[in-house]
Amino acid sequence: MLNALFLLAALAAPQEKVFDDWAVACDNVKRCEATALQAPEQFGDEPAQVLISREPGPAGALAISIDPGEGKRGAITLLIDGKPVVEGVVTDNYRISGAPAEQLARRMAAGHWLELRQGGKVAARVSLAGISAMLRHVDATQGRAGTVTAIVATGTAAAVTVPVAASLPVVPALRTARGAPESPSKAVLGELARLGDCDLSLVSGDLPVERYRLDAKATLVLLPCGSGAYNFNTAAFVLRGGAGVPAEFDVPPDWIEGDGPAILTNSGFSTVDGAMLTSSAKGRGLGDCGTSQSWVWDGSRFRLIEARTLGECRGSVSWLTVFRAMPAWR
Repeated sequence: MLNALFLLAALAAPQEKVFDDWAVACDNVKRCEATALQAPEQFGDEPAQVLISREPGPAGALAISIDPGEGKRGAITLLIDGKPVVEGVVTDNYRISGAPAEQLARRMAAGHWLELRQGGKVAARVSLAGISAMLRHVDATQGRAGTVTAIVATGTAAAVTVPVAASLPVVPALRTARGAPESPSKAVLGELARLGDCDLSLVSGDLPVERYRLDAKATLVLLPCGSGAYNFNTAAFVLRGGAGVPAEFDVPPDWIEGDGPAILTNSGFSTVDGAMLTSSAKGRGLGDCGTSQSWVWDGSRFRLIEARTLGECRGSVSWLTVFRAMPAWR
């Protein structure tokens, strides 16, 4: 119970801040991520994707990832207010880290526009409005203000005065058991649909009832429960010995009503890295805003290990991490 209250308190804290054309979030161990947003005058243009991240602690590394857009690969020149600052090559994206990234971040903080050129032509433009305030916020959140490690709120205090990075919380996690998942009877399926206020007529070959073995006794049942243009909802249940109950979560999805089941959006279940259940709700079809969560199964309930959010629908597909935990697989 205390662990659940701790998680809820961490997630209830301010998660995302917007400074003009930049959004930033720092997670429960103060790792920070920021993403560029389209300026109002750029609406309708294909946006470049720029993500800045910084690890906590005295030696916390800063990294900048830049993707100028689909099909824009090869040699690239970065300019700030018309002055060339960096040259590189884009394969999947262009990434710079360490001291060069810190230097670039400081120059960006003093500029107005970041321009990406390829073959002498402008590939993309990124507004730098608000980036200085955003970086100052990161300096303050990570305890860097007034130290030599700060990007904007610089000072003379030594790096050792920056707070040491906290460890990620550890949660127990079970790997999936072998064997076929249990199937609910027609009567049980009807009861689950009633509990979730779901329409069984939605169930079809394209929208099946999904079943996944969780452990030797438990099966996850995901029941189709409504859809829109770009979001599809499922109600989550756990089946044991033929009886089904709403799945329990230490931190539930965004949508749960009373004693009813949790409603997941665009849910997924993967066993690649253990057993992981995901929910990802888009704010609009472009996927440039929304929320997502990932959970692992501990034998009795699902435990949150990651949460991301981006409230501003302004071109960025980099949802910002606000919570992380480390699964201890067994």
